[in-house]
Parts: sequence; C-alpha cells; structure tokens
Amino acid sequence: MRYFSVKEAEALIGDLEEIFARARALRDQAEKKAQNVRALEEADTDPASAALERGQLMFLANGINECLGQVAALGAVPKGLDPALVDFPHRLDGREVYLCWSAGEKNISHYHGIEEGFGGRTPLPKKKAAS
Repeated sequence: MRYFSVKEAEALIGDLEEIFARARALRDQAEKKAQNVRALEEADTDPASAALERGQLMFLANGINECLGQVAALGAVPKGLDPALVDFPHRLDGREVYLCWSAGEKNISHYHGIEEGFGGRTPLPKKKAAS
C-alpha cells in the first residue's frame, strides 16, 4: 500500500475536484435517466424506448464507476460522491491512518483512524499539517 504525505495528497486536490465534477454531472444525468426509465416502465407502452433508456442509464453508471476508479488509480480511496470524500493512506506517529479530504477543502487538514469514518475526523497535528 502506498502512503501519502500531506503534500502529496494536497497535490491531487485539483485532479480530485475535476474527477468528482465529472462524476456528479454523470450522476445528475443518471438520475434524470432513471426517472425516464421508471415513467416508461410504469406506462408499459413503449418497451423499446424503456430498454434504450435503461442501456443509457447503465452507460452513465459505468461512467461514474470509471471516475471512482480514477480516484483509486491515484492510490486514494473514494468514500463518497456527494459530498466528494476521499481518504489517503498515511502513517502518523507509526500508525496507519487516513488523511481525509472533502469537496471544497483546499488542503488536507484532518485524518481519521482506519476503522473510523468521516465522523472520526481529527485535525492533523500542526507539524504534520505543514509537511
């Protein structure tokens, strides 16, 4: 497993913002497409259109998964889409933790234990936040 320094994780924030913007746009399209699919299936008058819409919905879902895969390919762990949440493996005082980033944050200022989630976020010690 790759461990990130704070600076290494922060260097990826711009990329993460772009990736999650694409993922959210795809998600918004998928939500509209899902409504269309439900309406067509409930009407039960045009099975061909419903099948086409389902295929397009699957395409959009695959696009979202590809975006999350891009985050994982960077070595980070995607944890949420809205808001965007990403964890970065890190070693803090000899123990494994996750540096955590949430959409809108311009730097990495918090971490949490491996078994904890977003609710366990703790501010980084001052010396670590600067490195």
